[in-house]
Amino acid sequence: MKNDNNLLKNLNNSLENLKGNLHIFETKVSVEKQMEYFRFTEAIRNDNLDEHFLEEQMNILTSNQSSPLDIKYALAILAISGDVKAYRAIESYNKTHFDDWSVMSLLQAQITLESELSDERQIFISSGLGGKGSKLRFFAFCISNEKKGFSDYQKKLIEKEIPFYIQKHQGILEEVKIYNDYFTLLFLINIQVDIKTMLDEAIDECNQYGNFINKGFFVTNVKIFSEEEIRNEWIR
Repeated sequence: MKNDNNLLKNLNNSLENLKGNLHIFETKVSVEKQMEYFRFTEAIRNDNLDEHFLEEQMNILTSNQSSPLDIKYALAILAISGDVKAYRAIESYNKTHFDDWSVMSLLQAQITLESELSDERQIFISSGLGGKGSKLRFFAFCISNEKKGFSDYQKKLIEKEIPFYIQKHQGILEEVKIYNDYFTLLFLINIQVDIKTMLDEAIDECNQYGNFINKGFFVTNVKIFSEEEIRNEWIR
């Protein structure tokens, strides 16, 4: 099994050396879409940003004649402008047009504006699964030892002990799904928490009653894997 513990430790070490206002992107947007958005904004960063031009872009967001490409450009250029009216225009657009691109532009507009109005450094952290407040969302799954089906008693242990250890580390368990020979978790956790240690403790506690969970596990903040993907890649 695989886990991203080394990646998480590197992230934690990096954050310890950063000082500023931390922003965690809360909405679930695929990493591919996020990269597409940031590449786009970097490509237009040196475009004209005078007041008249920005007014034109704000009008594009309210016009029924605007093409999807025009709106895509308007959202991105307004987001990096650092203009208060531009931020309000994106905020208003998001109330009636909620999609990945508009959500990304609203967050960037907020961060850019705060950078303009404050001397404090703005730090942006995103993942495919989003987050909430100071916590990132993670998906994990664990398989049974020898791929044996879980008994009813073992399922009750999982439902009791796994949430306990996530809560012990100030995490929030959003979902636990138990299948015949593996279970999945969706949870929010502070990025400074050692997730490997947390899950190791939970699995060890369950295994005191029969050693029925494999000590390896998979954890990621990129996407939620389907049952088909898990079975095809890890349980054969």
